[in-house]
Amino acid sequence: MADINIGKAPRNYAVLPFYAGGAFFLLCIALALLWVVPELNGHYAAPHIVALVHMFTVGWASMIMMGATYQLLPVICEHDLFSSRLSLFSFCCVFAGALLLISSFWWFHPGWWMLSGGSLIWIASVMYLINVWATGGHCDRHHIRKCFMISAACWFVFTTTLGWWTALQFVHPVSRVPIPTWLKIHAHVGMAGWFLQLITGVSTQLIPMFLLGKSKKSYLLNRAFVLQNIGLLSFVVLSWLTGIHAWIWISVALVVAGIVFHLAYLYDAYQHRVRKPLDLQMKHSVLSFLFLVFAITSIPVVYDRDHQWSMIYGMLLLMGWVSSLILGQTFKTLPFIVWNDRYKQWNGKFKVPLPRQLYAEWRLQWQFRLYLASLLLLFAGVLLQNRVLDYAGSLCWLGMSLCYGWNVIQILFHRVQIPEHAGIVHTRSPLQRENVGH
Repeated sequence: MADINIGKAPRNYAVLPFYAGGAFFLLCIALALLWVVPELNGHYAAPHIVALVHMFTVGWASMIMMGATYQLLPVICEHDLFSSRLSLFSFCCVFAGALLLISSFWWFHPGWWMLSGGSLIWIASVMYLINVWATGGHCDRHHIRKCFMISAACWFVFTTTLGWWTALQFVHPVSRVPIPTWLKIHAHVGMAGWFLQLITGVSTQLIPMFLLGKSKKSYLLNRAFVLQNIGLLSFVVLSWLTGIHAWIWISVALVVAGIVFHLAYLYDAYQHRVRKPLDLQMKHSVLSFLFLVFAITSIPVVYDRDHQWSMIYGMLLLMGWVSSLILGQTFKTLPFIVWNDRYKQWNGKFKVPLPRQLYAEWRLQWQFRLYLASLLLLFAGVLLQNRVLDYAGSLCWLGMSLCYGWNVIQILFHRVQIPEHAGIVHTRSPLQRENVGH
């Protein structure tokens, strides 16, 4: 981490609430998953399934990704975050909005309740874009990664706008375009615009850094950026003008080509890594991109088959690709954020805990095991239409989420461990100290 400036890291209250919120929604996902097991073999547009999808996309993935960006972008740009208060306000909006939106889907109240939740999430996305744009505008280093993050923020706003517009059609239909078409555009823009581009920008910074590997093939990222954006833009235009038809495959091919260049860059960094053995966090990350490859190769099958394969496709992306990356990278980034706040001033003066000692390694090991067991059982249960396997997989997911949440809480509320002779000892956790100071 020698090539980044940790001195530009933002205040804790701008970042840590997102990790706490993400852990909360991951537990909600686990409980909801047990409830919707009988519906896993039904249509993916059922109210409970849609609510579960938004727990994944808004409450879990977007929450963590926003917090991670607020932490990483100022560091790689070596410039202070534009506004920590705006970051905190965006958390409040996205958290409250997610609760309203998910509740309205769960009990299916397509009215002002749904629109209010969507409006709060839209406001959060706009504040996120302002913060990212204003912070990244001062960046001269890591130019292509900054472009990915800013582009992802723009697609995030577009995704939330489409989501709000689609919700409006349930209350006051004002568009001739069918609601299912709007839903498909909304879903693909969120996945290929917001998630894919942010993951591309962040992963090409963090993964080589944690592997102690480096790729000199930056042209791969330039090509990935161009192809992903051209493919997604063409998909939106073609879908809006003519609907989902065979021409869409051109757009899909462009986005997939962009993904290939992104993965090629990561593979080159992996090949040139100094740290050969992979720890559990990096195994999570490698597994994440394997799930992405599986999801891409399943697209032709999903296109020709029934709702069962559509469910598998969604699980590969949300429970596999996105979740596995977050589950691993959380314990690469969050412990260092807290350690930097609590121990940086004492480092070198006497023995202090390492970042990896702020959480329990055994819980991380069980998190990884239960995660693998959960996905294997759930995939088998959906394909074989076996509820016993679905329930077993859901219970494993619950155990995994408890391990994750327990470790996150332990890190967030970590108390400083400093010898008495060192002087003044701060015993409050990072979150508690921020609350006292503000």
